[in-house]
Amino acid sequence: MKRYILPLALILLIALSCKQPPKESNKANVMDWVPVDTSTAKFEVSALSADELKDDSVFSDGSIPSSWKNAGITNVKGMKLFVKKLQQWIVLNDKDSLAAVVKYPLGKTIKTKAEAVAKYDSLFTKEVKLSFATLNFNQLMRNQNGVMTSGGKVWFAQEGKGFRITAINP
Repeated sequence: MKRYILPLALILLIALSCKQPPKESNKANVMDWVPVDTSTAKFEVSALSADELKDDSVFSDGSIPSSWKNAGITNVKGMKLFVKKLQQWIVLNDKDSLAAVVKYPLGKTIKTKAEAVAKYDSLFTKEVKLSFATLNFNQLMRNQNGVMTSGGKVWFAQEGKGFRITAINP
């Protein structure tokens, strides 16, 4: 039951955020302790639950996940914390923070952070936001191209000691 509370809360928050912009005062208070470069960071123990840190060897659809190593991930906890931070930024519609962690060029048309911010609504569609809200942290899909949200809406990869969004498929 506990594992469904966060996704349901995120779905509700995303639905509400689509209707009205977040208050600026909320931005600074949400999970500021999770940096983009997770290699040297100290994290709160409660940042990820034990269930979220655990990985299933067989996913609910019967598929067997590729190894984290095959996906190019050497810091699994760091990747999961990065994805959790992305969830928060999406709920807050924090365009600047999201654009800052994109690997450019993004596709054929978005070459800079400024372009990503300007095209935020066409990149982070309702479907893309829902793909984050329904994530199961112990069943993150991965292959040789990296890690993705459901349906391959957003792809992530480790770049050095940090992490980046490498593709968005609205």
